[in-house]
Amino acid sequence: MGTNQVGAGTVRRLELGLVIGALVLGLGCRSVAPAGNGSRTGPAAEPAAPVDLSAPAADADQVALAMVLARAASSGRETIGRSVEDRPIELLSLGSGAQTVLLIATIHGDEWAGTPLLDRLADELLADPVRLAGRRVLLICDANPDGHAADTRENARGVDLNRNFPAENRREGEDYGEQGLSEPESATLAALIRAARPSRVVSIHQPLRCVDWDGPIDDLAQRMAEACGLPARKLGTRPGSMGAWLGEDLGIGIVTLELPGGSQRLGADELWRRYGPALLVAVEG
Repeated sequence: MGTNQVGAGTVRRLELGLVIGALVLGLGCRSVAPAGNGSRTGPAAEPAAPVDLSAPAADADQVALAMVLARAASSGRETIGRSVEDRPIELLSLGSGAQTVLLIATIHGDEWAGTPLLDRLADELLADPVRLAGRRVLLICDANPDGHAADTRENARGVDLNRNFPAENRREGEDYGEQGLSEPESATLAALIRAARPSRVVSIHQPLRCVDWDGPIDDLAQRMAEACGLPARKLGTRPGSMGAWLGEDLGIGIVTLELPGGSQRLGADELWRRYGPALLVAVEG
């Protein structure tokens, strides 16, 4: 590699640093809605209550560069990482405030009904910004873009991203990756979580038709279940899952909204009618 060349890994780290550095330093992301709905940019967010996530200290030069890139960004949907096949992993940041709520869809690529749901949630929050009062809502609408494109559960390397987190109950196995956070998609999510320090997380899955939870968040899970008519059901953590890592190891409450199988065939409007109320409950807490 020549002296003027930058490796792909470095590029990915710097892209991630753009948003992550901004979040750590309270700059926030430029807030946008899907095309045609305008944009909102709020004031700098107040940091949430500290949580020890044992994250390594950021390099000062990278943080400084992240600040410059964040201020220079001219568009709203920020790319915070890249998939194995170099598709962007995008973040929407809406509102500002001390409380950060993170919602994630399509970590399993063939369970993509959550993607149009989160797109619609962004529209609804921008149309009624009172719901954002005191909150910063972070949306990852497509956490596994390669799997989504191929309609497969795993990423392009055949790894189940929701078994690739560094949870204490993680197991070794081909489907789980060589080690925790070996995949760029799961590493991007983990870096975002460490930087943003969300007070609660919601992950949308299929097809188990229930509202599951891990960590100290059972009350919210029950209220989300009531809002959408799905049963609240404690399924238990899976090895190396985000639920195990966040809920059991780090004590951050995470709700898994398990939609019925084939929910993507309902269309965006019907999906929102059925399950949008649960997402609004999740945002408002």
